[in-house]
This record gives sequence, structure tokens and C-alpha cells, in this order.
Amino acid sequence: MKDTQITQQKKATGLALLDESLTGTITYIGDMSILNISDKIGKGHVRFYDLHEGLKVYDFDLKLLKDIEIPIDSICSNTLHFFYCLEGTFSHQFESIDTPVSIEQFQTAVAHSNDGFQSRILIEKNKHLVVNIIFVNKKDYFEKFNDESLEFGEKIKNLLNDISKQQKYFHAGGFSLKIAEQLKLLIDIEHANDVSEKLSQKGRYYIVLAKQIEQFYNEINDTENTSSLFKSELEKIIEIGNFINKQPELPHAIRSLCVKFGLSPAKLQEGFKYMYKRTVSDYIRNVRLEKAVYLIKTTDFNISEIVYSVGLTSRSYFCKIFKKKYECSPKEFRKRQKS
Repeated sequence: MKDTQITQQKKATGLALLDESLTGTITYIGDMSILNISDKIGKGHVRFYDLHEGLKVYDFDLKLLKDIEIPIDSICSNTLHFFYCLEGTFSHQFESIDTPVSIEQFQTAVAHSNDGFQSRILIEKNKHLVVNIIFVNKKDYFEKFNDESLEFGEKIKNLLNDISKQQKYFHAGGFSLKIAEQLKLLIDIEHANDVSEKLSQKGRYYIVLAKQIEQFYNEINDTENTSSLFKSELEKIIEIGNFINKQPELPHAIRSLCVKFGLSPAKLQEGFKYMYKRTVSDYIRNVRLEKAVYLIKTTDFNISEIVYSVGLTSRSYFCKIFKKKYECSPKEFRKRQKS
């Protein structure tokens, strides 16, 4: 019993420090710790994963009754902080004399401060906030950093090492929906019982970190494509993406989308390439394929019915693009699912 208590105390370390600013109760589900905040300060929770030596993850999902400051430096010192705001807005501030920097929905940010420099996030009351923070310890993690999926892994490691030598550093990054897609798959997961599901769940956090690092590197080195669109126009791009996701079966066309949402064809294409890294047509095709996979897994519709349900008219074309993406025909895919 004593050993169990010690183990739980170690697991609680990541959230116990938060309890000073966000009061509540800490529970454990497998290797995940959850701080359910007190009704006296609001609603929501913070999830914590100790993914790897030198790599910790926090998911905040909160709506507070009062403004709150959370000291980041006390949670993990001597680390780089990778932020991603999935919903709402929050601000980051170093010393109290510094001007807070606001981070908006779908925006990334990177921060670092040495011991002795306060680093905090500011959360406003009555606003729903969903934010992911990945803490990376340079000493423990970057010595082993070798991501083969990034062609410039060594350059990234050198860049992050240089930043971590500075007393304090903050970079308000650009927008990314690729990261949002990964995090949305994780936010609603309370607990994965199956071992393979747990591994998949943790694997997505590594994907999020890789995308954060890659985007950060590209922005710092001016290799990331920038957009000339205003924030209001980028918000329309997000709205269009959500519209296509919810109703992929509609006959979406660039002209009709432009008329409906008040964007020119050039801005529509630019926005999709910037936010989704795809053309509009690629995006629509991908959404339809993903819905087709969902229907194959969850219904008894035949292939022709599925083709119609996702907004396509040609079965042969559907089978062609399906096989190109999933490396098997729709029928073979269904057989594999059943087996």
C-alpha cells in the first residue's frame, strides 16, 4: 500500500503544482492524471501526461469564474514551452512589467525562460479555453532528438538549443489546422482501455510536437508560406472548412463557396493552402474519403450507396481515389475491418 501511495504521489507531481492556482481534485486513469477543478472557480479539467523523459503534456479545458494566472515556470523549469490554442484565447506574460501577448484560436506559440524569470499564462473569466502545452526539457530530450520525418532535424535541434540559452524568449506563431486535427482526436478521449489505443493516443502527441517544431523552424527561417489574408478572412476559411466537413455530400464548388462566404476564388485557394496545406478540391476529396471510411466501418451500405452519400456520382472514380489513399479497394477495406 505504501509503495502504491508513493507511485501515485510521483504521478501527481505534474498536477500538484497546478493545484495552487487551480484548486480541485486529482484523479488517475492509467498513466494519465486529471485535475478536475472546483466548482467554486469554474468548470473543466486539466489532463497531464508524462510522455517521456524530458517531455510532458498538459491539456487545459476550462471555463473560469474569475481571471487566473498560471505560473508556467513553476510547473516545469528549464524547458521550452510549445503552446497551441484549440479554442478561445489566452495571453502569455513574462515579468509583470512586460506586455501580455495574446494567442488566438488555432495559433501556435513557443516560449522559454531561465530560472529566475517568471513565465505565466493569463486566462480570462467566462471564456471557454482549450489549450495544449508541451514542455520539452532541453537537457533530457534534445540530446536524443532525431526525428527522421524532419529533413532538417539537426538544424532544428541547434535552433532550439540556441533559444534555450537565452534568458527569456517568446514567439507568437502562425495558425495551423493540421495541429487542430490531431488534438481534436485527443480532446474527447477520457481513457483508452486497449494497449494499442493508448499507444496511438500518445503517438498523436508526438505528431503534434513534430508539427509544432517544424512550423516554428519554418517561420523563424522564413521558409513557411505566409498569407496576405486578414484575420477575418482566415476565420472564413475555417468556417468553410467546417461547412464542408459537416456536409461533404453537397455539390461543393469553388464558385458557390465564394458566393456563400464572400471570398474571391484567389483568396479561397490561398486560405486553404495556408490553413490546410491543401487546395480546395483536395480538401473536399479528402473529407469525402474520410466520411466514406466512417460509413464502411459503421454501416451496411453497399459501395454505390456510400459513393452517393459522400457526394460523388462515379463509382469508378471513387474506387480510384480510395485505392490511391488507402492502398486497397473499398471492398478490401471492408473485409479487413470485418476480419
